[in-house]
Amino acid sequence: MRRFQLFEILDQSWCPQAVRDGATDYLEHITNTTDTYAAVRGLLLHAIRESDSRAVVDLCSGGGGPWLTRAWREARLDPERPLVVALTDKFPSAVLQSRLQPNDRTLRAVTHPVDVTAVPDDLQGFRTIFASFHHFPDSVATEVLKDAVRAGEGIAMAEVTSRTLKSMAVVFLITLLTLLLTPFIRPFRLSRILLTYLLPAIPLTVLWDGLVSCLRTRTPAELDKLVMGLAQFSWTTGYASERRLPLPVVYLIGLPIKKNTSS
Repeated sequence: MRRFQLFEILDQSWCPQAVRDGATDYLEHITNTTDTYAAVRGLLLHAIRESDSRAVVDLCSGGGGPWLTRAWREARLDPERPLVVALTDKFPSAVLQSRLQPNDRTLRAVTHPVDVTAVPDDLQGFRTIFASFHHFPDSVATEVLKDAVRAGEGIAMAEVTSRTLKSMAVVFLITLLTLLLTPFIRPFRLSRILLTYLLPAIPLTVLWDGLVSCLRTRTPAELDKLVMGLAQFSWTTGYASERRLPLPVVYLIGLPIKKNTSS
């Protein structure tokens, strides 16, 4: 199945904030409940260690992403190598701050918009992108990677969608589950209830964006093509699987090539 660069509703500036927050809240709930990116956690943490970084800049964080889950929180709080993570987005979530633990100084939400192709110099650290790299056409995706190379910061992206019928079937299931799970999402918001059951804008957005995400997601071979010419970094692509989860995770990891300074 060839790749289609269609549009997603949550990418659009005209998307109502209540719909945006409701959809990202739900997707965050799914991520937390299933530990969606467990299959790549070890790979990414190893890459961060290899980069010698103690800070992470998470791009396109939406409602928070994997760094808010219990397992990733334990990784942040590793006493031997603790990490400080900054959560950023082009459209910062209005409720993300309420999900952060007040006494957890290893995680913070950046409240101003962050351009993934020109990350500000004051946001330093290994860059991660979960479930969002497919949003970018090839020209923009390449600029995202070039910006990491320019800054000398390692970068990793991971996505659980793929251009397969199985992945699309999972999207349909996740959309149906909005009707069951929405009352249990916290913090409670009346707008989320109304936009799920009275006017189903949130489920329809989740369905449309989920299907488009499948059609946009690149294969490892297509990711390899994006990094051709970026020889300052070493690049690794592939699929990672977790037996208890229905879909593999496609990933791309880039690390600066360490120069041999010995004489």
